[in-house]
Amino acid sequence: MSFPSPLSSSTVTRLSDIYRAGNGGVCGVVMGESGARAACGARFGCVFCGMGSNDRSLENMMQEEEYAHLKPLNDFRNYLLAVQWDMSRRELVGRTLSEAGYTRIQADTYNFGERVNMLRMLLSIDAAERDRAEAHSADMASGRIPDTDEDRELCDPQFEFVTPQQLVAIDFFLWMHHYAPHAFPALAVWHDVNVLGRRYPVPPLEAKPKTEIVLHGWYPVGQYDRDAPALGLRDFDAEQWNRYLHPERPGRYARTTGGEQTVYFEEASQFEVDAEAACAFVTCSYDTAFMLDNQNREAIESARFWLNEGFVKLPVGMAQRYQDMAKRGQYFARLAQRRNLTPAELDARLVACGISDGEHQVLLCREGPQLDLFAEAA
Repeated sequence: MSFPSPLSSSTVTRLSDIYRAGNGGVCGVVMGESGARAACGARFGCVFCGMGSNDRSLENMMQEEEYAHLKPLNDFRNYLLAVQWDMSRRELVGRTLSEAGYTRIQADTYNFGERVNMLRMLLSIDAAERDRAEAHSADMASGRIPDTDEDRELCDPQFEFVTPQQLVAIDFFLWMHHYAPHAFPALAVWHDVNVLGRRYPVPPLEAKPKTEIVLHGWYPVGQYDRDAPALGLRDFDAEQWNRYLHPERPGRYARTTGGEQTVYFEEASQFEVDAEAACAFVTCSYDTAFMLDNQNREAIESARFWLNEGFVKLPVGMAQRYQDMAKRGQYFARLAQRRNLTPAELDARLVACGISDGEHQVLLCREGPQLDLFAEAA
């Protein structure tokens, strides 16, 4: 008994063509009833998956003109593999605070500069794909290429890795970094690529070998208040103006589960960005004048803006964690400002002035008042 396929014949044909292109044109489907069946060699999944040393399926597809526009995706995947073990691109400041009031100094997530570089590359890839689609559409309209179903499909961009919604989410997290130079750092990168027209191609790099992740020590920060003040997400201006700008709100103050006062925020079941509001802001409100006006504002001000205006909602009960993240970034930014240190100089200071892991363990085990083993140079 036969059953009708839920897929159209054109969809099946398209899928077969993709698998054929992914294995060098040998075959797209394995058929037969006898013996062991071997795959044709095409594998598809996350385009940036780094489980293998190279993506043979994507490399095969790129050889055909129809899929040549996918080459930047493979270049970016190879870039991710190349920099994975490059510790110079990693962040030294730990993400947690020990009970002794110290933070770990060890290579962890990608540092601010590397995150910005990756964002530039992805935005450039998106921009190049839009340019390709526009040129393809012009060629079809002028008759330079045939009017076929496949070519009609290529008149539209085939992917977009950084949507306005995702850009706002990226911006919300980038401001937390102590090296973020100003408010709205991710939107400034978007403006650089999409308004000023700059492009940042993916550079070819030799992969760094796997290496040991060295623990440099522990640096004392107290409750992110030892050598510089940190208020985190609290916004004194919003506290004064919200009663006039947002009179419908039940109050002008907001507090975390730990009782700390912060800027107004809303909650959702998970971290959430209003897609429609983000698109309207990025494409309509954020212009060159807005960008220049925020070059001299603290990076944390953009996070306060996203929360206070309802673009971003925090997960229920997680506001204290975001407040701690904000205080960490603000603390180290102000520490660098107080001592007039460049990012490289601040990293060097954290390594040089910390205590060893053994000394930190002594502090954790000691009962009663903690003895500060950190003797800070004047």
